[in-house]
Amino acid sequence: MDTEEFAVGQHAPTQVWPSLGAPCHLDNLGQLFWIRVETEVEAERWERLTGEEHFLGAGPLVGRRLRYLVRSSRYGDIAALSFSAAARRLKPRDVFIGWSPEGRKAHLQRVVANSRFLIRSDIQVPGLASHLLAKALRRLPRDWAARYGDKPALVETFVDRTRHRGGCYRAANWTYVGDTQGRGRNDTANARPRTPKAIYVYPLCRDWRQQLGGARTPPEALPVDDWVRHEFAQARCGDERRQERLLEVVRDFAGHSEATTPEACGTRTRTKAAYRLLANPRVTMRELIGSHAQAAAGRCRQHDVVLAVQDTTTLNYSAPTITEGLGPIGSRSNGAQGLIVHDTMAFSTEGTPLGLLDVQAWARHPEDHGLRRLASDDRDLDNKESGKWLDSHDEASRLQAQLPATRVVSVADREGDLYDLLVAAQQPGAADLLVRNQHARRLAGSGESLTRHLEVRAPDAEVELNVPQRHNQPERIARLAVRYERVTIQPPKGKRGLGPVELDAVQAMEVDPPEGTKGLKWTLLTTVPTTTAEAACERLQWYATRWQIEVYHRTLKSGCRIQERNLGNAERIETALAIDMVVAWRVFWLTKWGRERPDTPTSALLEPDEWKALLVRTDVAWDPGPEDEPTLYQAMHLIAGLGGYQDRKREPGAQTIWRGLQRIEDMAQVFAKVRAMAYGEQRPP
Repeated sequence: MDTEEFAVGQHAPTQVWPSLGAPCHLDNLGQLFWIRVETEVEAERWERLTGEEHFLGAGPLVGRRLRYLVRSSRYGDIAALSFSAAARRLKPRDVFIGWSPEGRKAHLQRVVANSRFLIRSDIQVPGLASHLLAKALRRLPRDWAARYGDKPALVETFVDRTRHRGGCYRAANWTYVGDTQGRGRNDTANARPRTPKAIYVYPLCRDWRQQLGGARTPPEALPVDDWVRHEFAQARCGDERRQERLLEVVRDFAGHSEATTPEACGTRTRTKAAYRLLANPRVTMRELIGSHAQAAAGRCRQHDVVLAVQDTTTLNYSAPTITEGLGPIGSRSNGAQGLIVHDTMAFSTEGTPLGLLDVQAWARHPEDHGLRRLASDDRDLDNKESGKWLDSHDEASRLQAQLPATRVVSVADREGDLYDLLVAAQQPGAADLLVRNQHARRLAGSGESLTRHLEVRAPDAEVELNVPQRHNQPERIARLAVRYERVTIQPPKGKRGLGPVELDAVQAMEVDPPEGTKGLKWTLLTTVPTTTAEAACERLQWYATRWQIEVYHRTLKSGCRIQERNLGNAERIETALAIDMVVAWRVFWLTKWGRERPDTPTSALLEPDEWKALLVRTDVAWDPGPEDEPTLYQAMHLIAGLGGYQDRKREPGAQTIWRGLQRIEDMAQVFAKVRAMAYGEQRPP
């Protein structure tokens, strides 16, 4: 593919360019032209593209600036980049360079910031982002010097982890140097109202540190910007050392999930440090899950519909050494002791888990035993476990406020059929609701039973639904008769003041279920407009996604062995649980992503040392060039093989992949050390 530059002002857009609807290869874009923005026409095109599609808009850009458009001969302007003045003070960058205050003042103009980088949303080409970054950096020093006289020696950029992972920068060999503190350029009051961002830099010449007046001895390499840092970057632990300790503990737990805490940490010193961290009042479940939820919001942003599935599970911590702060979880108040956990997981409509949005954990008081059975609509929700459904919906509504272009749907099973929840979902700006009906709802006006009203109607459609294996029932394909209607439901006794609610009802009844199997019979209530048979069948598919959170709970309990953590009290257990839940989510996500996006490059989700060590360990012939990088689907099968997967007809499950990943962690560390011994400071090609 040839690349050249347009003459200034040529080829102004006079036609409507086609949209690229599906992923394709780089060569399918045709010839690419680089346009340095100079004229008003070019500036208008750049500002229109970034203003419409970049989350920060077109600007304003600070100080000196240089802007580029990238045009495809087949699809028009496909990308926009800008470079502008660097941040005045940036501790991780300044430490990486080795700047004193005087050195920074003298040489700051030799550093520029990649302030905008946008590829049009309909352009889906693997490797295009890193390709464009490499091309831009090759021409930047010449173009910048031609305009301003100073030839830059270093480029910096910032990655908002709530939106991106920065994979294209890592693929283009940028170096992660640390995180910002959440302060803007003009935050003189140290209010820190912004989200901390990852800082990446890229040297533009061999002697860049000397040209910038930095220290002759470079600092030690910082920890890699891996998935652990991405998920927990927003956790406010109160101290940088404590933050790094948190990431270390997470890596230990992820790499040895089936081990006890001392076994996972490896040494007495690291174990004591982990216990101190889990006991620190600044490190809480709310803080850790809140950070992960922000990263999850970035993944949700890429979907038109997100299903916020909520469910409850119990964790048994009945070991005699753990008694403080626990409560009954079984049918007897003096029986098994543990915690109740109600979590909300965001899923795509295809079933890919995007991350936890909310986790509520508590212990029942023995005197409150049986409270979970008091869920009828004529009781107040205060001081009742039923309020967990409303709290989860509130979190889904907060996500909806962050993502106005995405429809967020809170999904709940029969226990969540609360009239207060139906009313809450009617409020302006609230997340939508999809809940399975449990109570004897009656229609406003006639007083007729909702279930009976739908059953006597002729079916509007039939649909087949995959029913996973549950208990003693094997997996099967169920044929469902579907009925739907817009209804108005009258409030139950004790809720008359809330008034009636209008929503859509979808009923599904299994036709000819297998002998000995109880057929499916669902009546779903939803605030999502459902006016066609196709939409009604879609709501059923959405609700079927709820089974995935049960799979996640099984993975969590069996893979992490969280119920064997011996931490002394409920507060420490909750903090460790937050870590384990994020680790379990990642394994679950990798499993689903590898199946649904099989052609995804492995580097999008695994670090280079991880997938290269995997290829070496499994005797796969490889060349370290990027063109020989395996796909995620291939990598997942190799990892599952390390965990005992036999490559039969069924795809590998989360537990076998989890066991394989534990071996990958150690292999990657050995691989990195051997490489460092063989190459010293110079990395292999």
